[in-house]
Amino acid sequence: MTISRKIIGGYVVILTLLVLVTSVAYYALSQTEATYNRFLNVDERLLEGANELRSLTFAQQTYVRGILLYPELLKENQSLLQVNDQKFKQIFEKMRQLMSTGQGIDQLDGLETLQEQLELAQQQAVRLVLDRRHEEALALTIREFRPRSLALIEKARRFYEQQSKQLDKGRTELAENVSLFTHILALVSLFAVLAGLTIGVYLSRIITSQLRESIAQLSSSSAEILATTTQVASGAAETAAAVSETSATVEEVKQTAQHASQKAKYVSDSAQKASNVSQAGRKSVEEAIYGMHRIQEQMESIAESIVQLSEQSHAIGEIIATVNDLAEQSNLLAVNAAIEAARAGEQGKSFGVVAQEIRSLAEQSKRATGQVRTILGDIQKATNIAVLATEQGNKAVEAGVKQSNETDEAIRLLSASINEAAQAATQIAASSHQQMVGMDQVVVAMNNIKEASEQNVAGTKQAEFAAQGLYEMGRKLKLLVGGKTSDSDQR
Repeated sequence: MTISRKIIGGYVVILTLLVLVTSVAYYALSQTEATYNRFLNVDERLLEGANELRSLTFAQQTYVRGILLYPELLKENQSLLQVNDQKFKQIFEKMRQLMSTGQGIDQLDGLETLQEQLELAQQQAVRLVLDRRHEEALALTIREFRPRSLALIEKARRFYEQQSKQLDKGRTELAENVSLFTHILALVSLFAVLAGLTIGVYLSRIITSQLRESIAQLSSSSAEILATTTQVASGAAETAAAVSETSATVEEVKQTAQHASQKAKYVSDSAQKASNVSQAGRKSVEEAIYGMHRIQEQMESIAESIVQLSEQSHAIGEIIATVNDLAEQSNLLAVNAAIEAARAGEQGKSFGVVAQEIRSLAEQSKRATGQVRTILGDIQKATNIAVLATEQGNKAVEAGVKQSNETDEAIRLLSASINEAAQAATQIAASSHQQMVGMDQVVVAMNNIKEASEQNVAGTKQAEFAAQGLYEMGRKLKLLVGGKTSDSDQR
């Protein structure tokens, strides 16, 4: 069995013991909580009910005494007695729901029977008072009501004392149960602790014995490291040759870096020129946008003038309509005047000539207003065409402004990209210079490495055998911990 499986098995046993302890503790808490809830929900409420019965009985005595002594307060005391009777019924119902044993139910039935008898005596006394038979009511109260009331109070007191004794007994039982559960939990916890310690000691001994063997093998393998370093000498020699080749390669990389630095400088100059050109292009576009805005403002001014002209033409049309109405009314007036002149005979001839002239002038005014109306219609058509043309021109100017703005944005982005490219080219040139300096340092370092590798050849030949021993030890440890090894590990 592997170490991992043993450890997992120990953990499983310990967790099982913990689950057992937790289950016992949960059961104990559940039982304690159930008993405590019974104290709160049943016994305490029964004690409260017994006290309420006594209080209501005292109140009932007070109300009946008030009816006998103060007839003027009869209605108020009757209402209070009715409320008191309802409370009696509610308390008995609540206590009946809480009772579970037969003895308690019998006592509650006795209390309820006695209260019913008391209520009957109360009703008889009140009826006698209503009939104005106060002496008989007083005698009935002394003879029947008061003894039953005192008996009910005494019986409620005995019920309270009995429930108190049961409550004390339950508390004692609860304390005993809590003590028992505490001892059981302590014993189970102690058993779990002892079992966990035993398993831990057992696993520790097994794992320690297996690790000792592995450590002994590791020590023997480490002793062989000094004898195995000789075989690494050949690798060190090859490393020295590789260092020489690397030095030549570094020199070639240095020349390439110089060439790249020159190219980067040329790219930086070209990017600067392109940035200047883009700035000039952006300025031209801004001037074009400004001109477009001026054209747009003039087109809007023309559109406003045309609209005003259209409004004035409409006003003239209204005036012409008024003149036309006046001409028609004048014509009608001339006709009426001519009719009146004809009726007047010789005396109305001169007036008829005037009416004819007025009619002629009205006809001329009507024809003139028709001609003016035709001219105004032509003017309004031309105005509408001009407004449409102005709107189209406005839209064309807006499109031109939008395209100019897009062109300006594109040129701005192009200028920013060119500036970034110029900065990048400058940084590349600086980096290339730093690379050339670094290459010189690399050449020196490679020479030092070559010398050091030649010095290490003699001391590295035995390292291979020691590494092999350590490798085998690692394979065994892996087998011990994981249980399986791959084919490459076995080789």
